[in-house]
Amino acid sequence: MSMYTYIKQAFPDVPIVDISDYYSKHIEPAKRIYQNNPPWKDVVNTGIKKKKRARSLTNMAKVICDKLATMTFSEQCDIAVSDKEYNDVVMDTLEANCFWERFPEFLSRSYALGGGVLKGYIENGEICINYINADRFFPTKWNSRQITEGVFCNEYVQNGCCYKLFEYHTLTDEGVSIRNVLYKSDSKSNLGTVVPVSELFPQLSENVIFKGIKKPIFVYFKPAVGNNMVFDLPLGLSVFANAIDTLKEVDIVFDSLEREFMLGKKRIIVPSELIKTLFDDNGNEVRYFDINDEAFQALRCEEAEKLNIIDNTQNLRVTEHTDALKRLLDILGMQLGFSPGTLSFDSSSGVKTATEVAADEKDTLRTVQNNKNIITEVIENLADVIINLTQAANGSSKEYTVSVNWQDNIIGDDNTRIENNINLVQSGLKSKLRAIMDAQNIDEKAANEELQRIAKENDIDGGILDGDSYE
Repeated sequence: MSMYTYIKQAFPDVPIVDISDYYSKHIEPAKRIYQNNPPWKDVVNTGIKKKKRARSLTNMAKVICDKLATMTFSEQCDIAVSDKEYNDVVMDTLEANCFWERFPEFLSRSYALGGGVLKGYIENGEICINYINADRFFPTKWNSRQITEGVFCNEYVQNGCCYKLFEYHTLTDEGVSIRNVLYKSDSKSNLGTVVPVSELFPQLSENVIFKGIKKPIFVYFKPAVGNNMVFDLPLGLSVFANAIDTLKEVDIVFDSLEREFMLGKKRIIVPSELIKTLFDDNGNEVRYFDINDEAFQALRCEEAEKLNIIDNTQNLRVTEHTDALKRLLDILGMQLGFSPGTLSFDSSSGVKTATEVAADEKDTLRTVQNNKNIITEVIENLADVIINLTQAANGSSKEYTVSVNWQDNIIGDDNTRIENNINLVQSGLKSKLRAIMDAQNIDEKAANEELQRIAKENDIDGGILDGDSYE
């Protein structure tokens, strides 16, 4: 049964548009591919007797989503709230909910499924955050800017029973209203029967109202991918939705490469007269060639050329396979909005700096920046959710503003950072003192002492050269 059917049973009085086809045709297939369970995972050999074997897979879908999550959230961002009290609440809540550790994982799954939801709630007086996959959320109302109402479906297993908790979030004049319905069954495939919510959650009421809140207490994130499957839905699309054929081809070539090594192993052709027979412990006949027999073999020699032992080992086509993989990865990168070489597996350029990415990988930079713009708005809205829940709990109503600023640090190794500082000093765009501070990650006093030592070692009087500054 679809989630829509479950929701209609849980809330029969709620008018809900049936968009379950989008889940079955787009979200669920993308989820299976992300879980390394694609439709092409098995190979069926043709012939009189059809045999099926598991294909070797690269799970490139997860590689793509993890890579994009890393590129869009690798640089730390600063969340600033104008009110200090609210600022402390937001930062403490994020830390308590492991936001900085779990958000990259949430992004990876959201890039795969086409979306995800961050939901705020209060438990034991503390504000908590749920990281919910797109297949567990069903929107019921939206406008041109955001999804305002929806149903969450959470599954739990306890004491040998399966529970499904449905949360219906709506906006009312009084505030955010939440209706909770709990079902209990013996199997995950069945909805079961309605039971009191307190059976699984003693402190949770069936009806909850957060008074005074005029915005949803959840934030929906979707990737910066145009939804060309269904135009009028607020749901996002998987980043690899339009590259599934290429993902399949990558796995086919990768599987062929593995088979090349398996089928291309060393093979020696020997005369049948050299094959010996014995019986194993089960009485089965086993034929083998004794490699220890080095001399004095008695054979018939009617056809002498058939008595030769021949090495029939075939050459491995490694180069052809790797070249094909490179071309397919370039095609895949193009379909994902990446620059050529972004998905290369043999790059020798090392870790690139942000400046190098801007110069050499313009397509990748645009894709990353588009998603970072959305992530910025998501984090700002999440901070709003935390503050709104705080206001609903303590009755405060102070004005505030939220801003998210990205620390545009250069992403690279120590050698890259040092090389950049040397180039800036040589071009006169940075002082030696500031370059030492950045390259060695030390404060101004320690950098000044280091500069004095360098000057002394080079027999330069004065320590700091003319023209050098502290800024």
